[in-house]
Amino acid sequence: MRRTASMAISGGLFTAFWAAQAVSLFGDRLNNFSLVALVNRFSDDPSFQLSGIYAAMYLPVFLLAPAAGVIVDRLSKRWVLAATDLARGLLVFLIPVAFSSTGSFIPVMAVVFIISTGNLLFLPAKSALLPEIVHPDKLVKVNSILWIAGIVGVIGGFLGGGIIFDYFSWESAFYLDGATYLFSALLLTLIALRLPRLTSGIGAGPSDDAAPRKGFWRSAAEGLAEIRGNRSLSAPLGVQALIFFGAGGFSVLAVVFVKGVSEAGSSMGLAAAGLSAGAGMAAGSVLAHRLGRKTEKKTESVLFLLFAPAAAAVAFSSSLVLICAGMFAAGFAATPLFVISESQLQARIPAPLRGRVFSLREVLTRSLFLASSFLMSFLGRIAGKGVILVLLGLFLAICGLIRVFLSEPEQTDNDKY
Repeated sequence: MRRTASMAISGGLFTAFWAAQAVSLFGDRLNNFSLVALVNRFSDDPSFQLSGIYAAMYLPVFLLAPAAGVIVDRLSKRWVLAATDLARGLLVFLIPVAFSSTGSFIPVMAVVFIISTGNLLFLPAKSALLPEIVHPDKLVKVNSILWIAGIVGVIGGFLGGGIIFDYFSWESAFYLDGATYLFSALLLTLIALRLPRLTSGIGAGPSDDAAPRKGFWRSAAEGLAEIRGNRSLSAPLGVQALIFFGAGGFSVLAVVFVKGVSEAGSSMGLAAAGLSAGAGMAAGSVLAHRLGRKTEKKTESVLFLLFAPAAAAVAFSSSLVLICAGMFAAGFAATPLFVISESQLQARIPAPLRGRVFSLREVLTRSLFLASSFLMSFLGRIAGKGVILVLLGLFLAICGLIRVFLSEPEQTDNDKY
Protein backbone atom coordinates (compact mmCIF):
# COMPACT_ATOMS: atom_id res chain seq x y z
CA MET A 1 0.00 0.00 0.00
CA ARG A 2 1.36 3.41 -0.90
CA ARG A 3 0.70 6.47 1.18
CA THR A 4 -1.06 9.37 -0.45
CA ALA A 5 0.67 12.67 0.14
CA SER A 6 -0.91 14.94 2.72
CA MET A 7 -0.97 18.71 2.59
CA ALA A 8 0.37 20.89 5.39
CA ILE A 9 -1.97 23.41 7.01
CA SER A 10 -0.56 26.83 7.83
CA GLY A 11 0.10 27.83 11.42
CA GLY A 12 -2.54 30.54 11.51
CA LEU A 13 -5.19 28.34 9.96
CA PHE A 14 -4.34 25.50 12.32
CA THR A 15 -4.77 27.87 15.27
CA ALA A 16 -8.22 28.75 13.95
CA PHE A 17 -8.97 25.05 13.48
CA TRP A 18 -7.82 24.35 17.05
CA ALA A 19 -10.03 27.17 18.35
CA ALA A 20 -13.02 25.83 16.41
CA GLN A 21 -12.42 22.38 17.86
CA ALA A 22 -12.10 23.78 21.38
CA VAL A 23 -15.38 25.68 21.05
CA SER A 24 -17.17 22.73 19.45
CA LEU A 25 -15.86 20.31 22.06
CA PHE A 26 -16.87 22.76 24.77
CA GLY A 27 -20.34 22.54 23.28
CA ASP A 28 -20.16 18.73 23.33
CA ARG A 29 -19.04 18.59 26.95
CA LEU A 30 -21.49 21.26 28.09
CA ASN A 31 -24.26 19.37 26.33
CA ASN A 32 -23.19 16.10 27.97
CA PHE A 33 -22.91 17.75 31.38
CA SER A 34 -26.24 19.51 30.98
CA LEU A 35 -28.01 16.27 30.08
CA VAL A 36 -26.41 14.40 32.99
CA ALA A 37 -27.19 17.24 35.41
CA LEU A 38 -30.76 17.47 34.10
CA VAL A 39 -31.27 13.75 34.72
CA ASN A 40 -29.48 13.94 38.07
CA ARG A 41 -31.76 16.72 39.25
CA PHE A 42 -35.17 15.63 37.96
CA SER A 43 -35.02 11.83 37.66
CA ASP A 44 -35.89 9.45 40.50
CA ASP A 45 -33.44 6.87 39.08
CA PRO A 46 -30.55 8.77 37.41
CA SER A 47 -28.54 5.65 36.55
CA PHE A 48 -31.44 4.04 34.65
CA GLN A 49 -32.56 7.29 32.99
CA LEU A 50 -29.01 8.01 31.80
CA SER A 51 -29.00 4.65 30.04
CA GLY A 52 -32.08 5.82 28.14
CA ILE A 53 -30.40 9.09 27.19
CA TYR A 54 -27.36 7.17 25.97
CA ALA A 55 -29.63 4.90 23.93
CA ALA A 56 -31.06 7.93 22.11
CA MET A 57 -27.54 9.32 21.74
CA TYR A 58 -26.09 6.21 20.11
CA LEU A 59 -29.02 4.68 18.22
CA PRO A 60 -28.18 6.70 15.07
CA VAL A 61 -24.80 4.96 15.05
CA PHE A 62 -26.48 1.58 14.51
CA LEU A 63 -28.96 2.86 11.95
CA LEU A 64 -27.00 5.36 9.90
CA ALA A 65 -23.24 4.82 10.31
CA PRO A 66 -22.58 3.03 6.96
CA ALA A 67 -24.48 5.72 5.06
CA ALA A 68 -22.77 8.49 7.03
CA GLY A 69 -19.34 7.12 6.14
CA VAL A 70 -20.09 7.19 2.41
CA ILE A 71 -21.45 10.74 2.71
CA VAL A 72 -18.31 11.91 4.52
CA ASP A 73 -16.06 10.35 1.88
CA ARG A 74 -18.05 11.89 -0.99
CA LEU A 75 -18.47 15.40 0.39
CA SER A 76 -15.96 18.05 1.40
CA LYS A 77 -15.13 17.19 5.00
CA ARG A 78 -14.56 20.79 6.04
CA TRP A 79 -18.08 21.74 4.94
CA VAL A 80 -19.52 18.70 6.69
CA LEU A 81 -17.95 20.00 9.92
CA ALA A 82 -19.37 23.50 9.49
CA ALA A 83 -22.87 22.33 8.53
CA THR A 84 -23.21 19.83 11.36
CA ASP A 85 -22.17 22.34 14.03
CA LEU A 86 -24.75 24.78 12.67
CA ALA A 87 -27.47 22.14 12.85
CA ARG A 88 -26.43 20.98 16.33
CA GLY A 89 -26.54 24.53 17.65
CA LEU A 90 -30.09 25.08 16.46
CA LEU A 91 -31.26 21.72 17.79
CA VAL A 92 -29.82 22.20 21.30
CA PHE A 93 -32.05 25.26 21.71
CA LEU A 94 -35.04 22.89 21.54
CA ILE A 95 -34.08 20.80 24.58
CA PRO A 96 -35.16 23.23 27.36
CA VAL A 97 -38.34 24.00 25.43
CA ALA A 98 -39.15 20.29 25.07
CA PHE A 99 -38.57 19.44 28.73
CA SER A 100 -40.23 22.54 30.18
CA SER A 101 -43.39 22.07 28.15
CA THR A 102 -43.81 18.34 28.87
CA GLY A 103 -41.86 17.52 32.04
CA SER A 104 -40.84 14.30 30.31
CA PHE A 105 -37.48 13.03 29.12
CA ILE A 106 -39.00 11.42 26.01
CA PRO A 107 -38.99 14.58 23.82
CA VAL A 108 -35.50 15.35 25.13
CA MET A 109 -34.39 11.92 23.94
CA ALA A 110 -35.94 12.63 20.52
CA VAL A 111 -33.90 15.83 20.14
CA VAL A 112 -30.79 14.05 21.39
CA PHE A 113 -31.33 11.41 18.70
CA ILE A 114 -31.32 14.05 15.95
CA ILE A 115 -28.28 15.84 17.40
CA SER A 116 -26.43 12.54 17.53
CA THR A 117 -27.12 12.03 13.83
CA GLY A 118 -25.09 15.19 13.27
CA ASN A 119 -22.37 13.85 15.55
CA LEU A 120 -22.23 10.77 13.36
CA LEU A 121 -21.16 12.98 10.46
CA PHE A 122 -18.97 15.35 12.47
CA LEU A 123 -16.69 12.87 14.23
CA PRO A 124 -15.64 10.76 11.19
CA ALA A 125 -15.21 13.92 9.12
CA LYS A 126 -12.89 15.41 11.75
CA SER A 127 -10.80 12.23 12.04
CA ALA A 128 -10.65 11.82 8.26
CA LEU A 129 -9.80 15.46 7.52
CA LEU A 130 -6.78 15.64 9.80
CA PRO A 131 -4.44 13.32 7.82
CA GLU A 132 -5.34 15.28 4.66
CA ILE A 133 -3.98 18.52 6.07
CA VAL A 134 -1.25 17.27 8.46
CA HIS A 135 1.97 15.42 7.64
CA PRO A 136 1.88 11.77 8.88
CA ASP A 137 4.90 12.27 11.12
CA LYS A 138 3.06 15.09 12.93
CA LEU A 139 -0.17 13.20 13.62
CA VAL A 140 0.57 12.26 17.25
CA LYS A 141 1.74 15.80 18.01
CA VAL A 142 -1.29 17.37 16.35
CA ASN A 143 -3.72 14.89 17.92
CA SER A 144 -2.18 15.66 21.31
CA ILE A 145 -2.64 19.38 20.72
CA LEU A 146 -6.22 18.87 19.57
CA TRP A 147 -6.80 16.68 22.61
CA ILE A 148 -5.91 19.75 24.66
CA ALA A 149 -8.84 21.43 22.90
CA GLY A 150 -10.98 18.60 24.19
CA ILE A 151 -9.61 19.13 27.68
CA VAL A 152 -10.44 22.84 27.46
CA GLY A 153 -13.92 21.73 26.48
CA VAL A 154 -14.16 19.32 29.41
CA ILE A 155 -12.98 21.92 31.93
CA GLY A 156 -15.16 24.66 30.50
CA GLY A 157 -18.15 22.38 30.07
CA PHE A 158 -18.11 20.92 33.57
CA LEU A 159 -17.09 24.09 35.40
CA GLY A 160 -19.36 26.34 33.36
CA GLY A 161 -22.20 23.85 33.51
CA GLY A 162 -21.94 23.48 37.28
CA ILE A 163 -21.96 27.23 37.83
CA ILE A 164 -24.82 27.84 35.42
CA PHE A 165 -26.96 25.02 36.84
CA ASP A 166 -26.48 26.10 40.45
CA TYR A 167 -26.47 29.89 40.16
CA PHE A 168 -28.53 30.67 37.06
CA SER A 169 -30.85 28.05 35.59
CA TRP A 170 -30.64 24.67 33.93
CA GLU A 171 -32.21 26.18 30.79
CA SER A 172 -29.35 28.68 30.50
CA ALA A 173 -26.84 25.84 30.20
CA PHE A 174 -28.53 24.54 27.06
CA TYR A 175 -28.89 28.01 25.54
CA LEU A 176 -25.18 28.66 26.05
CA ASP A 177 -24.44 25.24 24.61
CA GLY A 178 -26.36 26.03 21.43
CA ALA A 179 -24.55 29.35 21.09
CA THR A 180 -21.13 27.65 21.27
CA TYR A 181 -22.06 25.31 18.43
CA LEU A 182 -23.13 28.27 16.29
CA PHE A 183 -19.87 30.09 17.01
CA SER A 184 -17.88 26.99 16.10
CA ALA A 185 -19.88 26.72 12.86
CA LEU A 186 -18.87 30.30 12.02
CA LEU A 187 -15.17 29.54 12.62
CA LEU A 188 -15.34 26.34 10.59
CA THR A 189 -17.05 28.17 7.73
CA LEU A 190 -14.21 30.69 7.61
CA ILE A 191 -11.69 27.84 7.64
CA ALA A 192 -13.55 25.98 4.90
CA LEU A 193 -13.39 29.07 2.70
CA ARG A 194 -9.63 29.30 3.19
CA LEU A 195 -8.57 25.65 2.97
CA PRO A 196 -9.11 25.23 -0.80
CA ARG A 197 -6.51 27.96 -1.38
CA LEU A 198 -3.95 25.98 0.61
CA THR A 199 -4.56 22.45 -0.61
CA SER A 200 -4.96 20.52 -3.82
CA GLY A 201 -5.34 16.93 -4.90
CA ILE A 202 -6.35 14.67 -2.07
CA GLY A 203 -6.16 17.56 0.37
CA ALA A 204 -8.95 19.35 -1.47
CA GLY A 205 -11.34 16.54 -0.64
CA PRO A 206 -12.84 13.54 -2.35
CA SER A 207 -14.93 15.67 -4.67
CA ASP A 208 -11.77 16.40 -6.67
CA ASP A 209 -11.28 12.72 -7.50
CA ALA A 210 -12.25 12.14 -11.13
CA ALA A 211 -12.62 8.35 -10.74
CA PRO A 212 -16.18 7.02 -11.28
CA ARG A 213 -18.11 6.40 -8.09
CA LYS A 214 -19.36 2.96 -7.13
CA GLY A 215 -22.84 2.16 -5.89
CA PHE A 216 -23.78 3.58 -2.51
CA TRP A 217 -24.05 0.33 -0.58
CA ARG A 218 -21.08 -1.19 -2.36
CA SER A 219 -19.08 1.84 -1.27
CA ALA A 220 -20.32 1.39 2.30
CA ALA A 221 -19.25 -2.27 2.28
CA GLU A 222 -15.70 -1.28 1.29
CA GLY A 223 -15.15 0.24 4.73
CA LEU A 224 -15.99 -3.06 6.43
CA ALA A 225 -13.82 -4.96 3.97
CA GLU A 226 -10.89 -2.67 4.79
CA ILE A 227 -11.28 -3.30 8.54
CA ARG A 228 -11.46 -7.05 8.00
CA GLY A 229 -8.60 -7.17 5.52
CA ASN A 230 -6.17 -4.70 7.07
CA ARG A 231 -4.66 -6.44 10.11
CA SER A 232 -2.76 -3.34 11.15
CA LEU A 233 -6.07 -1.74 12.20
CA SER A 234 -7.03 -4.44 14.73
CA ALA A 235 -4.68 -3.34 17.53
CA PRO A 236 -5.65 0.37 17.67
CA LEU A 237 -9.32 -0.51 17.20
CA GLY A 238 -9.05 -2.98 20.09
CA VAL A 239 -7.59 -0.31 22.35
CA GLN A 240 -10.38 2.12 21.57
CA ALA A 241 -13.00 -0.60 22.04
CA LEU A 242 -11.76 -1.27 25.58
CA ILE A 243 -11.64 2.44 26.42
CA PHE A 244 -15.23 3.05 25.31
CA PHE A 245 -16.52 -0.07 27.07
CA GLY A 246 -14.97 1.22 30.28
CA ALA A 247 -16.29 4.74 29.72
CA GLY A 248 -19.85 3.47 29.37
CA GLY A 249 -19.74 1.78 32.75
CA PHE A 250 -17.94 4.65 34.47
CA SER A 251 -20.45 7.18 33.14
CA VAL A 252 -23.54 5.56 34.68
CA LEU A 253 -21.96 4.31 37.92
CA ALA A 254 -19.63 7.15 38.93
CA VAL A 255 -22.40 9.77 38.82
CA VAL A 256 -24.19 7.92 41.63
CA PHE A 257 -21.15 8.08 43.94
CA VAL A 258 -20.54 11.74 43.08
CA LYS A 259 -24.15 12.52 43.94
CA GLY A 260 -23.78 10.66 47.25
CA VAL A 261 -20.98 12.96 48.47
CA SER A 262 -22.40 16.20 47.05
CA GLU A 263 -24.77 18.69 48.62
CA ALA A 264 -28.42 18.04 47.85
CA GLY A 265 -29.46 19.76 44.63
CA SER A 266 -25.92 20.95 43.81
CA SER A 267 -24.11 20.16 40.56
CA MET A 268 -20.68 21.30 41.77
CA GLY A 269 -19.62 17.81 42.85
CA LEU A 270 -20.27 16.57 39.33
CA ALA A 271 -18.36 19.56 38.00
CA ALA A 272 -15.39 18.79 40.27
CA ALA A 273 -15.30 15.17 39.10
CA GLY A 274 -15.38 16.27 35.48
CA LEU A 275 -12.62 18.83 36.05
CA SER A 276 -10.48 16.14 37.66
CA ALA A 277 -10.96 13.87 34.67
CA GLY A 278 -10.00 16.80 32.43
CA ALA A 279 -6.85 17.44 34.43
CA GLY A 280 -5.92 13.77 34.09
CA MET A 281 -6.52 13.98 30.34
CA ALA A 282 -4.22 17.00 30.16
CA ALA A 283 -1.42 15.11 31.89
CA GLY A 284 -2.11 12.11 29.67
CA SER A 285 -1.89 14.19 26.50
CA VAL A 286 1.60 15.35 27.53
CA LEU A 287 2.59 11.72 28.01
CA ALA A 288 1.12 10.80 24.61
CA HIS A 289 3.18 13.53 22.96
CA ARG A 290 6.36 12.10 24.50
CA LEU A 291 5.56 8.48 23.69
CA GLY A 292 5.03 9.03 19.97
CA ARG A 293 2.96 6.91 17.61
CA LYS A 294 4.07 3.55 18.97
CA THR A 295 4.07 2.65 22.66
CA GLU A 296 6.02 -0.12 24.35
CA LYS A 297 4.06 -3.02 25.82
CA LYS A 298 5.24 -2.18 29.33
CA THR A 299 3.90 1.37 29.06
CA GLU A 300 0.55 0.19 27.72
CA SER A 301 0.23 -2.40 30.47
CA VAL A 302 0.83 0.23 33.17
CA LEU A 303 -1.78 2.52 31.64
CA PHE A 304 -4.36 -0.27 31.51
CA LEU A 305 -3.58 -1.28 35.10
CA LEU A 306 -4.39 2.24 36.30
CA PHE A 307 -8.08 1.66 35.59
CA ALA A 308 -8.34 -0.76 38.53
CA PRO A 309 -7.28 1.66 41.32
CA ALA A 310 -9.17 4.47 39.58
CA ALA A 311 -12.40 2.49 39.76
CA ALA A 312 -11.75 1.50 43.39
CA ALA A 313 -11.13 5.12 44.40
CA VAL A 314 -14.49 6.16 42.96
CA ALA A 315 -16.44 3.17 44.25
CA PHE A 316 -15.22 2.84 47.83
CA SER A 317 -14.68 6.45 48.84
CA SER A 318 -16.97 8.65 50.87
CA SER A 319 -14.84 11.68 50.02
CA LEU A 320 -15.19 13.82 46.92
CA VAL A 321 -11.42 14.37 46.96
CA LEU A 322 -10.68 10.66 46.54
CA ILE A 323 -13.37 10.30 43.90
CA CYS A 324 -11.75 13.15 41.99
CA ALA A 325 -8.37 11.39 42.33
CA GLY A 326 -9.90 8.29 40.75
CA MET A 327 -11.35 10.35 37.90
CA PHE A 328 -7.93 11.96 37.37
CA ALA A 329 -6.27 8.54 37.13
CA ALA A 330 -8.88 7.27 34.66
CA GLY A 331 -8.42 10.32 32.41
CA PHE A 332 -4.64 10.05 32.61
CA ALA A 333 -4.70 6.36 31.62
CA ALA A 334 -7.21 6.65 28.78
CA THR A 335 -5.74 9.65 26.97
CA PRO A 336 -2.37 8.30 25.73
CA LEU A 337 -4.00 5.01 24.73
CA PHE A 338 -6.65 6.81 22.70
CA VAL A 339 -4.48 9.53 21.14
CA ILE A 340 -1.81 7.11 19.95
CA SER A 341 -4.33 4.57 18.64
CA GLU A 342 -6.18 7.36 16.81
CA SER A 343 -2.94 8.51 15.15
CA GLN A 344 -2.20 4.94 14.14
CA LEU A 345 -5.61 4.61 12.50
CA GLN A 346 -5.27 7.91 10.66
CA ALA A 347 -1.89 6.84 9.30
CA ARG A 348 -2.95 3.34 8.26
CA ILE A 349 -6.40 3.80 6.72
CA PRO A 350 -6.24 4.52 2.95
CA ALA A 351 -7.31 8.12 2.26
CA PRO A 352 -10.38 7.31 0.07
CA LEU A 353 -11.83 5.07 2.81
CA ARG A 354 -11.23 7.14 5.93
CA GLY A 355 -14.77 8.41 6.33
CA ARG A 356 -16.26 4.92 6.03
CA VAL A 357 -13.76 3.24 8.32
CA PHE A 358 -14.06 5.94 10.98
CA SER A 359 -17.86 5.72 10.78
CA LEU A 360 -17.68 1.98 11.38
CA ARG A 361 -15.26 2.66 14.23
CA GLU A 362 -18.03 4.78 15.73
CA VAL A 363 -20.39 1.79 15.46
CA LEU A 364 -17.92 -0.40 17.33
CA THR A 365 -17.00 2.02 20.09
CA ARG A 366 -20.48 3.49 20.66
CA SER A 367 -22.06 0.03 20.67
CA LEU A 368 -19.69 -1.01 23.42
CA PHE A 369 -20.28 2.24 25.32
CA LEU A 370 -24.04 1.79 25.18
CA ALA A 371 -23.92 -1.93 25.98
CA SER A 372 -21.66 -1.25 28.94
CA SER A 373 -23.88 1.54 30.27
CA PHE A 374 -26.95 -0.69 30.25
CA LEU A 375 -25.11 -3.77 31.50
CA MET A 376 -23.38 -1.98 34.35
CA SER A 377 -26.57 -0.17 35.35
CA PHE A 378 -28.43 -3.50 35.45
CA LEU A 379 -25.68 -5.35 37.31
CA GLY A 380 -25.31 -2.46 39.73
CA ARG A 381 -28.91 -2.91 40.83
CA ILE A 382 -28.27 -6.59 41.55
CA ALA A 383 -24.78 -6.74 43.04
CA GLY A 384 -24.19 -3.15 44.11
CA LYS A 385 -22.79 -0.32 42.05
CA GLY A 386 -19.49 -0.16 43.95
CA VAL A 387 -18.71 -3.84 43.41
CA ILE A 388 -19.56 -3.65 39.71
CA LEU A 389 -17.44 -0.54 39.18
CA VAL A 390 -14.42 -2.22 40.77
CA LEU A 391 -14.96 -5.35 38.69
CA LEU A 392 -15.13 -3.16 35.59
CA GLY A 393 -11.77 -1.61 36.46
CA LEU A 394 -10.25 -5.07 36.97
CA PHE A 395 -11.77 -6.27 33.69
CA LEU A 396 -10.16 -3.39 31.77
CA ALA A 397 -6.80 -4.01 33.44
CA ILE A 398 -6.87 -7.73 32.66
CA CYS A 399 -8.08 -7.28 29.07
CA GLY A 400 -5.41 -4.66 28.50
CA LEU A 401 -2.70 -6.95 29.81
CA ILE A 402 -3.93 -9.84 27.68
CA ARG A 403 -4.02 -7.64 24.58
CA VAL A 404 -0.56 -6.26 25.27
CA PHE A 405 1.25 -9.51 26.02
CA LEU A 406 -0.46 -11.73 23.45
CA SER A 407 -0.29 -9.27 20.53
CA GLU A 408 2.42 -9.67 17.95
CA PRO A 409 5.01 -6.90 17.55
CA GLU A 410 3.67 -4.23 15.21
CA GLN A 411 5.49 -2.66 12.32
CA THR A 412 6.07 1.03 12.55
CA ASP A 413 4.00 3.02 10.12
CA ASN A 414 7.13 4.18 8.33
CA ASP A 415 8.04 0.56 7.62
CA LYS A 416 4.67 -0.16 6.12
CA TYR A 417 4.66 2.47 3.42
